[in-house]
Amino acid sequence: MNVAMSISRYLSLFGMRRIKRLIAVLFVSGLLMVFGYFKYFQEPLYVFMHSDIHSQCVLPDIDPDDPTIMKFYNWHPPPLVCDSSPALTFVDNSGLLKFNESVYNPSNDGGKLKCVYSIVTLVHDFKVKFEAEIAFSEPVDVPADAFVVRCRNPGGQVVYENVHQKIDRKTKEKIRDIKDESDDDLSVLMFGIDSVSRLAAVRKLPKTVKYITETLGGYMFQGYNKVGDHTFPNLLALLCGKTQFGFKNVDLDNDFADKYPFIWYDFEKKGYATMHGEDWPEIATINQVMKKGFDKPPTTHYSRSYWLAMRHIQPMQYTIDQVFMFLESKAMKLRKSSSLCYGNRPNHMLIVDHFKQFVQAYKGKRKFAFSWLNELAHNYVNFLEYGDNDFMELVKWLHLEGHLNRTVLLFFSDHGSRVDEIRNTYVGRIEDRMPFVSIVIPDVLKKKYPSIAENLRTNQRRLTTTFDTYAAIRDVLHNKYTNLTSEIKEQTPQAVSIFKRIPEIRSCADAMIPEHYCACYSSEAVNKSEPILKVVAEFVLQSINGFLKPVRHKCAKLSIDSIMEARIVKNNLERKADKEIKFTLRNWISSPEEQDDTKYLIYLRTTPGNATFEASVLRTSDGTLEIMDDISRTNRYGTQSKCVADRFLKGYCFCTVDEVETVI
Repeated sequence: MNVAMSISRYLSLFGMRRIKRLIAVLFVSGLLMVFGYFKYFQEPLYVFMHSDIHSQCVLPDIDPDDPTIMKFYNWHPPPLVCDSSPALTFVDNSGLLKFNESVYNPSNDGGKLKCVYSIVTLVHDFKVKFEAEIAFSEPVDVPADAFVVRCRNPGGQVVYENVHQKIDRKTKEKIRDIKDESDDDLSVLMFGIDSVSRLAAVRKLPKTVKYITETLGGYMFQGYNKVGDHTFPNLLALLCGKTQFGFKNVDLDNDFADKYPFIWYDFEKKGYATMHGEDWPEIATINQVMKKGFDKPPTTHYSRSYWLAMRHIQPMQYTIDQVFMFLESKAMKLRKSSSLCYGNRPNHMLIVDHFKQFVQAYKGKRKFAFSWLNELAHNYVNFLEYGDNDFMELVKWLHLEGHLNRTVLLFFSDHGSRVDEIRNTYVGRIEDRMPFVSIVIPDVLKKKYPSIAENLRTNQRRLTTTFDTYAAIRDVLHNKYTNLTSEIKEQTPQAVSIFKRIPEIRSCADAMIPEHYCACYSSEAVNKSEPILKVVAEFVLQSINGFLKPVRHKCAKLSIDSIMEARIVKNNLERKADKEIKFTLRNWISSPEEQDDTKYLIYLRTTPGNATFEASVLRTSDGTLEIMDDISRTNRYGTQSKCVADRFLKGYCFCTVDEVETVI
């Protein structure tokens, strides 16, 4: 019996060892598989560079609904659901910390909960300190921008813990004077969202785009080109006038970010309150690149302490949320509350709330705000639409509350989506290089300098960069608007304020855009005897005559007199395999999507009437022709079209002799 038990025990131990060994082997194998996936099976990143940055820029004209890119954007996430239970405490519009009486009223409670607040102090950019706890039971004005509230039951257990943010104007005004806004001293508000191309904004932020461009009369730039690969160099150019490579004396590993000449320092010198707010502290723009971050808070109000405090009291929540966020992006929702929430508030609304708090706190005062939203669109492009209604309501609030009366508003991004799968498509390569950028200027500026509005309208279709926007912000800072009425002629690399007329003949080299990031097309002349041009010209003519069909009894049917000029437009992005460093099996068996379409610019004269027209025609790989944009009339039509009232048709119509005589 004893021998049998010993054998049984031995076999049991032997079996356990085998099981443990098997588990270890499976675990190591799993790690190797994961490592192998990320190293060898991930979507490769192909490198494309511009082959001629000195040629005049022809702006890419991309269809927002191009099927090769829409396969990434055609998923609409379900409604964003946060924790339905209301918070026990909140900060009201005047900055007071209060209890939510619908949840808890201390005066009716009999002292069951003991609540305290603890001010959060930023020790340095990677560490916060929680000050001594102070009890409260009535509304209180906490003298800090960030603080933690804790409530304990009679047994001493913490039953509620929450981090709050506010704008503590009173404390700041004790140490510095904030001056009033005026018609000459305008405020500047900058609200940015990471990884949003112009076309992504059209697709995913339609309400916001419409309100900015139509209701506010803002300007959206179709030729805005990034100047660096990722967020850091592009925002540095926007805030300092140079990319990181323009500052040779800054050591990213050993210097503090204070060494950079951020424009908010200059605004502070002129009596402005300043604010910097950014979510996702793990990849915050400056702190991810500058190993030491800022030595001192860079602005009057700096929200980093708030976000670090959130991570401190919930140390594992960020990692957990990232996993669930990935699952949500695959339409797999495994819990009631979204990973894009902090309690009962969407994460992106924490940035919006902070921005609004700052604007409201300094209403009528000079202010410079820079808010940057990383998380929403950085990794998952379709989550961007969660913010559309909220962003629209933000700009609507700014407008209706009068905050834009003496303010320049920049609503923008740094680059398009940099997700590898998207960047490997033809359209994605262009979008990555062309971020969403819009600007709203106040009526006081338009009335004083009407040329600014005219130039902004023109510049929407010109090649522009963050360097040009930085120059415009400096114009606002110094209230200095010069040389507005003439187009800049110099062809040397330089920044040109977007308030001035940007040269039409500008190249990427002129705009200081490196070959890695230039999205421009170029054009070259085509011999007018080429057979394809006759086909293209006839197609344009058919389109014009098609417009005129409803008024054929008044307008002559046009014929081609001559092809005046024709150019072929080329995409100069060429693959540089020698620059690619990531080898994957998918890279070995696949190749990046190429563009087979051809675009023609054609200028033709028609008869009768000697009208001249310009048209852009796309010839797809299967030979199909398509008119891009409008067919433009390029010479005056005078009284030739007096017989029609439609403004669109006036550019195409040549009234018949009888009709002209009747009108005259």
